[in-house]
Order: sequence, then structure tokens, then C-alpha cells
Amino acid sequence: RRRPDGPKAAAMDPSHALGPERLFDSHRLPGDGFLLLALLLYAPVGFCLLVLRLFLGIHVFLVSCALPDSVLRRFVVRTMCAVLGLVARQEDSGLRDHRVRVLISNHVTPFDHNIVNLLTSCSTPLLNSPPSFVCWSRGFMEMDGRGELVESLKRFCASTRVPPTPLLLFPEEEATNGREGLLRFSSWPFSIQDVVQPLTLRVQRPLVSVTVSDASWVSELLWSLFVPFTVYQVRWLPPVHR
Repeated sequence: RRRPDGPKAAAMDPSHALGPERLFDSHRLPGDGFLLLALLLYAPVGFCLLVLRLFLGIHVFLVSCALPDSVLRRFVVRTMCAVLGLVARQEDSGLRDHRVRVLISNHVTPFDHNIVNLLTSCSTPLLNSPPSFVCWSRGFMEMDGRGELVESLKRFCASTRVPPTPLLLFPEEEATNGREGLLRFSSWPFSIQDVVQPLTLRVQRPLVSVTVSDASWVSELLWSLFVPFTVYQVRWLPPVHR
């Protein structure tokens, strides 16, 4: 019996199924010869930008620490981050429901929570890491441990602080390249509140990969300051009720 050919057969063939390795980039540098040449020609400019942006980044950090959380602070820091080459954009912002206390997003880079925080006030716990100065300086919530994580986050959402600060959670728990698909979501972020608001995050930059598996957040930061720009595109989706 002759084996069927064509796109339909390819779609039915299990060998063409999406493999988990396609969700991650293992190489930072481009494989295309033209792009690699462009990167080499750009390198002197990139190193100059890196050094300059490191000094500017210190000022951004100090300003973000000095100003209280407000619309003014987000505007100032967002403008300064654009100078660092970190551009935050959003679509369908009218769908943002400020009554929802839990935001759900896909995960692409170690700085996703910082970028979303430029658009709306939010807090993100750092999983599997003890409280430390590095945790605080990266903009994460300091949690005592993961054993009581869900209960702690429920108490955080139930607090009567005004204005309320929503949680931004990443159910994938690992960063992917954001192009091919999603990792399987963990269920615990959806047990905190009956209503969550999802958002999608797309990240684009020229010349090099946005993120590489097993790379440290420090190397990701240095590459972000080296390239001309990195564009974070946030798209808001309607709230989902359980």
C-alpha cells in the first residue's frame, strides 16, 4: 500500500510534531553569514553603547528606587529604559481590568516582569530563590519559600492596600523563545483567584537571539545593552473567570 504524500501526510506524521527543543534557542549568534557579518561590523558601536548604557542603567535603578510607584514613575523609567534600548509597547490596553488581582503571561526573558511593570503596577515572586538584595534589586517580591507560596500570594491578593497591586505570574516557570509555542502551564497560579487576566508577550531584537537556554540573567542584561534595541510587545486579553 502506497504511503500518502503531501502536506496532509506531513501534518499527520508524528515525526513532524513540535518538539520541546524548538521552544528554546541554544545559540546566541546568527547562523546566517550576512547577519553574522553585520554583527561583526556593528560590534564596536555595540561595545560603546554597552559601556554608556551601563552608567545610564545605574541612574535608572536609582530613579526607580527613589520615586514611589505611580504613573509618573512608570513614565519616567519607561522613557529612560527606551534610552537603554528597552522599548515597551502595548496593544488593546483598553481591555486591562484594574479590578483583576492576578495577571498571567508567557515567559520570554528574565526581565519580562520589569517591562510589564513599566505599563502597569504589578509584583512578581521569584521562585526557588531565598530573599536577597539581588532578588529585591531585580524587582521581585521576596518570598520566604515555596512551601507556602500559594497561601502567601492569596493573602497578598486579599490585602486591602490602595491602590491594589496585582500579581504577575508566569505559569511556564521557564523562559522560551516565544516563537514556536508554550510550555505546559503549572496549575497553581490559577488557584489564587477566581479571575485572572492573561496577556501575551512578544520580544524582538536585531542580530542576535532574544534569549538562550541556560544563560544567566547577567549575560542577558549585557546583550540587551549591547544590541541597538529590544522591543517588548504586550497584548492584553480579556479576563478569564474560573
